[in-house]
Amino acid sequence: MFNSTALRIRELQRGDSGVFGARIKMQPALVDDQSFNLSVYESVPSPRTRSQLLASNLEWCNLTLQCQGSGKGAVNVTWKRDSLTWGELGTARHQLSPDGTTLRVALPPTATNVTYACTVSNPADHKVALFDLQSLCQGGGGQSAFSTSGYVVLSLILVAVSLGGAFWCWRVNSEKAADAAATPTVPAEESPGEPQYSDIVCRSPPEGNDQ
Repeated sequence: MFNSTALRIRELQRGDSGVFGARIKMQPALVDDQSFNLSVYESVPSPRTRSQLLASNLEWCNLTLQCQGSGKGAVNVTWKRDSLTWGELGTARHQLSPDGTTLRVALPPTATNVTYACTVSNPADHKVALFDLQSLCQGGGGQSAFSTSGYVVLSLILVAVSLGGAFWCWRVNSEKAADAAATPTVPAEESPGEPQYSDIVCRSPPEGNDQ
């Protein structure tokens, strides 16, 4: 007892939640019963955030912002843009998932100089995460719908294909050269069907020899 009329509880734990009752007795015979509903919540950890650039060109920047609570216990997720609350943002350029954790935004590049704030809270605590849209939308450019990471991946794939083709051509040429060196050279045989010619000299027999 903190004093005769107050109860103090230190080092609260979740098991301390419940209904506490107080009975007040007043003279000569009056009794007043009061109840206090105590709910104990854990501190809210910093939210897990993730952003994904879907498309960025000269006309629009489309991206999704994700904000999720972590730890035990239910939390509430709310969104703001600068000083505007979710109800004031309008649904034409914003789409919110049913659980409130994912926000899809579509804005022209001239309107991306804004900051979106995601608040994860319970009745006892809250944490805020910020998204700078201008820095997120700078990943795209021109008329392309790919982000910078998409161009990097595509470039790496093209380099890998080029190196693979060069290695394959080198290997084929090496195998051909090896086969040519290992094959012995055989002289061409003369065809047996072709007649053979030679010069024959006819001489007269010696005198006195009749044969």
